[in-house]
Amino acid sequence: MAWNAADGVQTFGNKLMHWLTPESGIPAKLALGFTVAGRKAAEWTLELKTELVLVGAGALMSFRTAWSLLLGSLLTYGVLAPAMLAEGAIAQVKYSEIAKWTVWPGAALLVASGVTSFALDWRSVARSFSGLTALFGGRRREPEPIDAVECPPSWFPLGFILLGPLVVVLMTQLFQIPWWAGAIAVPLAVVMGFIAARVTGETDVTPTKALGPVTQVIFGGLAPGNLTGNIMSANVTGGIGLHAADLLTTQKTGWLLGGSPRVQFFAQLIGVGVGAALIVPAFNFLIPDPASLGEEEWPAPSCLVWYGVSEVFAGKGFGALHATAKVAIGIGLLLGVALALLEKFAPKRLKPFIPSPSGLGIAMVIPGSNGIAMFLGGLGAELLRRYAPHRGLPRVVPFASGLIAGESLMGVLIIALKVAEVLRVST
Repeated sequence: MAWNAADGVQTFGNKLMHWLTPESGIPAKLALGFTVAGRKAAEWTLELKTELVLVGAGALMSFRTAWSLLLGSLLTYGVLAPAMLAEGAIAQVKYSEIAKWTVWPGAALLVASGVTSFALDWRSVARSFSGLTALFGGRRREPEPIDAVECPPSWFPLGFILLGPLVVVLMTQLFQIPWWAGAIAVPLAVVMGFIAARVTGETDVTPTKALGPVTQVIFGGLAPGNLTGNIMSANVTGGIGLHAADLLTTQKTGWLLGGSPRVQFFAQLIGVGVGAALIVPAFNFLIPDPASLGEEEWPAPSCLVWYGVSEVFAGKGFGALHATAKVAIGIGLLLGVALALLEKFAPKRLKPFIPSPSGLGIAMVIPGSNGIAMFLGGLGAELLRRYAPHRGLPRVVPFASGLIAGESLMGVLIIALKVAEVLRVST
């Protein structure tokens, strides 16, 4: 009998799905065997995930960030969450309910540390404005050899004039943003792009935590009560700035490898078009129900932070928050500022022992199991740095990248097989 390709793929998919079920001996999570406030630790999300993608992500970060994630996870789900449940600030022991409260101190800590670090680099910010003035001022300079392969300066204002109105129209039509708010968002995005690119180029740190909430505050004041407009206006403004910084780093990497900046620019334009065409259907395929974002399976910590900030500045306001959340916001702000100042001014020998504000803040908006898994990855990488710097350390990045890429691709395959099975049954 002839072999049928469709049946073969379906058979392989069924076997793969069976191998990956908990009953087959590969559990998704492992219990840690202790209790918190009379409940199993797993109920507070304190358990060990078997997802290697999280271990790989932890191996790629600094050990300071990794142990800060563990510290933040234990404090959030082992101390804060039980205390807030007793106070009535948290309705039930469930990740989504816990995150509704912990997002406030977490977001406050991230925003305060990001803005403080951003302000401490004021010289870079000032130089970015001078560069922006020089570009639009058309200041002449002597030609340089790189001009033959670099994009001409005139391309930027020309692109801004051609694409700016299109962006405003899309904002008004897709997200019901007032046209005047869109008209403000586009030029403000240029300013944010220059700031983010300058700070990233000089410090290798993109001011993500600062630019997003700052733009949310601006649009919260311009269009109060418009929650969707606040999020999307800030997303356009802050997002363009952050992507500009990311593209800058790829341009630099390509230049170091011998690539032409102008050719890379065209490649990036192609990537923008292809990405826009693929990412939306890919998102809808992987996450058919956006309401699942913020749940334990899809924590989406950045999403929670942006939503929380927008809810305050364009939605319900601070009056709708529980009294304990308001206190937590104040503590988070003070802690974020203090940790950012310590990062900047503490003696070098003490900096490895200062908790990372990013690690602590993110730990408050992701499940504790994620923080534990990433800590284990960071711990493994740190042990290699200390005890096998010449043989083991060079393999950390490719090995961790393989874990992330391999499990991510397999996850997409599994979801595709599940969708195919649902479609087969329905027909």
